[in-house]
Amino acid sequence: MPAPVRAGPPTVLAQFFEEFDGEAQRPPGEDPGLGGLDFEDLEENDLGAGPERVPGWASGEAPGDGEGAIAGAVPPAFDPAERPLLLEGLYERLAQAKSPTEAAPITEAIEELWSMSGSDTVDLLMSRATLFANESDVDLSLAVLDAVVDIAPEEAEAWYLRAKVNVLAGKPERALADLRQALNLDDKHYRAITDLGLVLEQLGAKKEALKAYRQALAVNPYMDDAQAGVDALSREVEGQDI
Repeated sequence: MPAPVRAGPPTVLAQFFEEFDGEAQRPPGEDPGLGGLDFEDLEENDLGAGPERVPGWASGEAPGDGEGAIAGAVPPAFDPAERPLLLEGLYERLAQAKSPTEAAPITEAIEELWSMSGSDTVDLLMSRATLFANESDVDLSLAVLDAVVDIAPEEAEAWYLRAKVNVLAGKPERALADLRQALNLDDKHYRAITDLGLVLEQLGAKKEALKAYRQALAVNPYMDDAQAGVDALSREVEGQDI
C-alpha cells in the first residue's frame, strides 16, 4: 500500500516564495523574473528511491501525494493568481537541471504548488479523498473527488488525483479521460503525462504510451517511471512512426 500522504508544511516552497518576493522588489528596468533564483541552496527533502514500475500508476507515493497542504500550511505570500507564473519558472529550471540532486528541490516546490488550490475547502476535500484512497475506500474517495472537480474544474491536480483513484478502481478508460483533462489545464504536469503513458500502455496503445513517456522526460528528465517506459517500449516500437 502506498505510504500516507505528507502533511508537513511546504518548507521548500516557502523559501522559494521568499526569494520570489525579493526578486519582485527589484527596481524598474531590472529583470523581475525567476532567472536569479538559486535552487541549489534550498533544503532537499528525501524523496526516496524510485518505486517499482506498476502499470497505470506512475508513483510509489500515495494517490495525490502532496495534497496534504491544507489550511494553515500555505505560505502567507501565496497568491493563487501567481501560480501559473511560478510553475512556468520552475518547469524551466527543472528541464535544465543537471542532476537528480539539483532537480529534487525543484520538483518538491512544483508538487507543493500543485497541491495549493487557494481554497481551503478544495484542499481539505482532496486531503480527505487521499485518506480514503489510502484506506482502500476507493468508492468514497471517488465520490469526494467527483464533488471537487464539480466545484473546482480548473484544478489540474483534482483531475489527476481522480485519475489515479480511477486506476485503483479498475477504470482505466475513466482515468485516461481525467488525465487528458488534467493536461489540458497543465500540459507540463509530468506525473500526469507519465501516468498517461502507463494507462495507454495498459490499454495496449504502446506507440502513444512511448510518446507520452518521452514528453514527460522533456519536462522532468529524472522521472524514473517515464525512463523505464522509454527503455521498455523503444525497442518494441523502434522505427515506427510515433
